[in-house]
Amino acid sequence: MASTADTYRAAANEHLERAQDEFDRGEYFLAHYLSGLAVECYLRALLRRRSDQFDSRHDLAALAVEDGYYDDVPLAKIDHYSTLFSSLNLRWRSNHRYYSNRQFLDYMNELGAEFNSKGNRWKNMSRTVLKNAYDIIKLGELKWT
Repeated sequence: MASTADTYRAAANEHLERAQDEFDRGEYFLAHYLSGLAVECYLRALLRRRSDQFDSRHDLAALAVEDGYYDDVPLAKIDHYSTLFSSLNLRWRSNHRYYSNRQFLDYMNELGAEFNSKGNRWKNMSRTVLKNAYDIIKLGELKWT
């Protein structure tokens, strides 16, 4: 069964809700992964509204450009959303689903993610991705209607 714009959108919202639940339970790695997956699903929903073609890439920044995510973003906010996508694109990779917690932490160490933050580093890394996902999808929802 082929996914439609509506099924991708529903999946995105369900994944984001699950990401928040996992974050609240302290399952930061899973919350992190689900947050990125939610954004990918949402971008695919927007893309599916424009075209029946499927783009198999998992590059969130490229998908955002291709699906016209920035088309209705006020000029003053384009840099903000571009930064959100760049950050998310570095921190989230589809192949993280194959990583152990140790491999994931090694990857984030290579990025230097949250080295200077206070408190639980895992929680801070997850919070950053979750917040970015919420912001991206919130604007997407405005575009949807």
